[in-house]
Amino acid sequence: MSRCIARSAIALAILAAIGTPVHAADYRPVQCAARAPYAGAPLHAAFDIAPIGPIANRALPEAVTGRLDGAYERIRTVTAASAMTAAVAMPGKGLWQRTDAPAGAPLLFWASVGKTFTAVVILQMVREGKLSLDDPVSRWVSDVPNGDVATVRDLLAHTGGLFSANEDFKVHADPRYRDPAANLAVARRHGAIFCPGENWHYSNTGYDLLGEIVRQIDHRSIDDAITARIITPLGLTSMRALAPGRGSAGVAPLVTAIEKPMDPSWAGAAGPIVSTAADMTRFWAALLGGRLLPERTVREMARTLYPMYDPGTYYGLGLMVFDVADGARSLRWIGHAGGTPGASAVVAYSPADKAIVAVALTGDGASVPAANLLLKALMPPEVLAPGHKGKAENSK
Repeated sequence: MSRCIARSAIALAILAAIGTPVHAADYRPVQCAARAPYAGAPLHAAFDIAPIGPIANRALPEAVTGRLDGAYERIRTVTAASAMTAAVAMPGKGLWQRTDAPAGAPLLFWASVGKTFTAVVILQMVREGKLSLDDPVSRWVSDVPNGDVATVRDLLAHTGGLFSANEDFKVHADPRYRDPAANLAVARRHGAIFCPGENWHYSNTGYDLLGEIVRQIDHRSIDDAITARIITPLGLTSMRALAPGRGSAGVAPLVTAIEKPMDPSWAGAAGPIVSTAADMTRFWAALLGGRLLPERTVREMARTLYPMYDPGTYYGLGLMVFDVADGARSLRWIGHAGGTPGASAVVAYSPADKAIVAVALTGDGASVPAANLLLKALMPPEVLAPGHKGKAENSK
């Protein structure tokens, strides 16, 4: 693909970053006979994930929980969240958690944070020898733009050039469940944005296709596969994988003043998880601890990291790395964020803090600053004071 088209792909990233749907007039669709060399912004260095231990079933020290309670109340005030769940877990030490949700709807929607669950199922099946990350997408799903060239790895990493159906103007204006075939038809109508491997573009439709691959190989829907392979073995009793398009009973309603919110079950394999924050931290401890995938596979998930739309955020195989500065603190987290009108969520492990933080809320507030505030609460105020040396400086 020519450099002018590559620049168009960068322009698409800017459009998506400010919330403008992409449509066919924004780029020239391409048909590719082969992969293209990566031509996007510089990659992040490989992130070496050290395994972590399980979360102890006890509370964190009283002084720490007091600061976390105070931070939580400040977050609720600032975000005006109608429902919120938050947890901070320190493997080997303990867990703090708080949830405020409507009666009868105690679970919160984690939006794209759920992509990691879909990725884990795919990577488990790779380990079982049922597919390869280098399989062309066309082996499993037909009529995908450049499907003979794009691979399963491309779907996981968003490097296949596949248009995301939710960015279509008509789809965006009519939020409802569309099955993988309908979303693929939208993506096919728009055509590929770039040749596989040449750039990065977030595609919910790509994860829709991963859910379809799971259905073909595992002979069950993505929600059943996640339940059987992850939720039940880990004993995550306050977590559910929603059946695509079948409603979200027991889930705190999405609330927004911006536009009509979606029903969480419409996300399908691109975001199927509803849960409390405590169980979300338990899942991430199990993943990073090598209890769902071999440690070498977990490291591979963060081996190649593509720059995302927001500065300091990078994407691997179903996970994100956050690498941004916050005053004296240099933050490097590994996890995943998600959001949709009416909901925001993030889960991240901070190696410097030796803690996993998870926040999901309803409304138009932001979860990432909330997560940062909770991690800061782990340390006494004097440690965070200007000019203090030590824990406040999270080394990279």
